[in-house]
Amino acid sequence: MNRLFFTLVIVGSLLNLNASNKETVGQQWLSDLQVLVDLSNQRVDALIGIDKNKNRVRDDVEAYILSKYSDDEFQKDMFFKAAQKIQEILSLPKNSEIKEHVRLDRELLDIYTCRDYILYRNESANIEEELLNKTMFKGKILNTSHRLRAYIDHKKVLPLNFDELTKEELNRDKKSCLTLYESYENQNRQSTITTR
Repeated sequence: MNRLFFTLVIVGSLLNLNASNKETVGQQWLSDLQVLVDLSNQRVDALIGIDKNKNRVRDDVEAYILSKYSDDEFQKDMFFKAAQKIQEILSLPKNSEIKEHVRLDRELLDIYTCRDYILYRNESANIEEELLNKTMFKGKILNTSHRLRAYIDHKKVLPLNFDELTKEELNRDKKSCLTLYESYENQNRQSTITTR
């Protein structure tokens, strides 16, 4: 697809060269070249992707999260955190230590687990749809072969059973998750009181 686009731009520019004076065509050629450079620098399939507001969440992923969770601050923020964590994982240098991979993957798992725990705890009416939304989110994040390959390479270096936790660690994570969720609930109560 990209080759076809580049070929069409070049052929179109060459046809313009024959059809008009050289100065106008030279300006058009430079303009077309700048478009190609801009497109190349902002390729959506690049590993990092486009993040115009520099919040460490790709713009296409941010738009997806906002469209799904504009009315649910907790889930919106959890998916933003997950997107940022995955971006960190995808950006890891090839020679990163295994403990760095383990740390980031564990933090990502904590985010997903907390979200799922709250959904089950609150007996979400659409739990199956919510779990599907998480799968859709992962698909959106890893939507190119380059990104998927980088993520798979990351997973391959993780030791077996790295994510097994002791009962104390599980209780600590549960308390941390509940504290986080309660902060969102308190914000919601405050905004309800303020709007009355």
